[in-house]
Amino acid sequence: MMKYDLLNAYRDYLLASYRPDTAQTYYKKLCTLFDGQNVTNTMSNFDIDKILDKLGTIKHKNHFSQSKNAFLHFCTFQNITLSANTLEIIEQLGKGTRKKHRKLNSVDFTQVDKKIKRIRNKKLKLAYQTIIATGLRVSELASVTRKDCTITEDTITFSFVGKGGSCEVVTVQATSYSKLYQDLVEFIDGTSEDKKVFYSANYLQRQAKELGFACHDLRRAYAKLEYKKCRSKKQVMEKLRHASTKTTKIYLRSKVKV
Repeated sequence: MMKYDLLNAYRDYLLASYRPDTAQTYYKKLCTLFDGQNVTNTMSNFDIDKILDKLGTIKHKNHFSQSKNAFLHFCTFQNITLSANTLEIIEQLGKGTRKKHRKLNSVDFTQVDKKIKRIRNKKLKLAYQTIIATGLRVSELASVTRKDCTITEDTITFSFVGKGGSCEVVTVQATSYSKLYQDLVEFIDGTSEDKKVFYSANYLQRQAKELGFACHDLRRAYAKLEYKKCRSKKQVMEKLRHASTKTTKIYLRSKVKV
């Protein structure tokens, strides 16, 4: 087994626990860390110092965290035990990175909502409206197949693999979104059992960009709309499936105006 056979096996290992986009991110990060090394399945040429050198060149926290996690997952996959000294070095390298700040443009949700309602492509329009109604991440929405949908007289439940690999569900209530509920029932019923209900995440993101917003803006809008209803950060955190209210507060401070 050569280097990329080993890395492909690692990607398959990740896919057993993570969503495809997360597995692909870790796979790519590990490929970068191993670039220039003739790694085989015996790991006889594995050079930890070269890995640490590459980690040391990463400037931003989020990129470092992805690369570090990719490497640690690989060590687990290959039953490699890192020394306490190596783990400490990795920890110190992480502390030397900084957050990558992006300039956020203000997004007027009212205008975005009007644009979405004018979309003629029903499949595309329903995808965006479903994110607004459920707070789904675009990658989660894109993964849903017909068999992942459960329809009752007053609800539609979507089952999917969430961030971190856990099984999750969200629901569209007919009482809250009557028109969307009716349109989704008709659309889902016309979808084959094993076929994806919506477009791919990349396509949805590209089309959203052309309309002047990002798919994640819809999830941010969902957070703010839900907070207006309940005035509870904890409840919004639970609906967004965040690990803590710290992340939820970032959403509620976003430049999406609702």
